Amino acid sequence: MTPNQEPHAETRRMMETAIRRLNFLEYVMLGVAMALALAAGALTAWMLRNAMGAPFRISWIVASLLFFAVPGLGVLLKERRSRVSHDTKGPNHGSATKRDDG
Repeated sequence: MTPNQEPHAETRRMMETAIRRLNFLEYVMLGVAMALALAAGALTAWMLRNAMGAPFRISWIVASLLFFAVPGLGVLLKERRSRVSHDTKGPNHGSATKRDDG
């Protein structure tokens, strides 16, 4: 190894590649969730039109937003709660190498 070469360059490059792939996968999953919300909204709007005579386009927009936003907000709130509960615990909580000061 030469002095100007970083000792963990290969590991850093592999980590950056993995992060890029996971970011792409996250966008794919978000797109699939959006498509499913649109399909569920269309089905709901069609059922509302047949059952109650509700306008299809307005029903589709509202239902699709609800099918996409409500689960998304639930996941966001759950994530925030887990971060807060993780932050309030000490740094050694749940660690296999706890300090024994006694």
